[in-house]
Amino acid sequence: MAHRDHAPVTTMLLRILLPFCLVFSMASQALAQAPVGQAPVGSVTELEGTARLWRRKQEFNVAIKMAVIARDRLQTMPKSHLTVTLNGGSQLMLAESSTMVIDDVAANPRADSTISLMLGHVRAVVYSTAGATSNFEVHTPNAVVGVRGTEFETAYIEGKPCPGFPTCLRYTEVDVYKGVVEVRNPTNTKAPPVRVMQGYETTVPCEMAPSSAAPLGMSELGAPGYR
Repeated sequence: MAHRDHAPVTTMLLRILLPFCLVFSMASQALAQAPVGQAPVGSVTELEGTARLWRRKQEFNVAIKMAVIARDRLQTMPKSHLTVTLNGGSQLMLAESSTMVIDDVAANPRADSTISLMLGHVRAVVYSTAGATSNFEVHTPNAVVGVRGTEFETAYIEGKPCPGFPTCLRYTEVDVYKGVVEVRNPTNTKAPPVRVMQGYETTVPCEMAPSSAAPLGMSELGAPGYR
């Protein structure tokens, strides 16, 4: 039986399908741009691996230079991370297997901005404008971290015992690298907030008050492998 050369057929199929693939890719990118009348609050400036963005019940693959607007939810896959640079220059670095929501990023430097960390780790480098009196807050299910111009990392962990509180299986950790942050537990209004200075950390277990600030790394020394 004579051998048939399938190369011409394959080439023809590629010529037919390639324009559709290009159109689909361009359409997806267009859909992920900021909607008309809603200005972007920042954009994705770094991406390694795979991440997803949810906006108004639509889901997109994250790409470099993708616009980010208020209420967007971003999720990184394993061995992936991304950086969102906000309009004022502040940066949000989302680690692998993490989810955050851009709740509200104010255009007015005197208004508050908030993001929610639903799971995983986010590192924030927050720049404050001269004369600004606003707060930048990171919310987790059991903590609120408020800052004005600093660099810090927040982690929200579920399903693992909290260091020092083995019966608590959900907790927030805050590490401060520059500046000062204030941490409180919104689920316990009677618990006083804790101020955490540069080079220190705090842990918020379940519905309890934040722990006293301790030097960075102390929680890991007490419970290796938790993070």
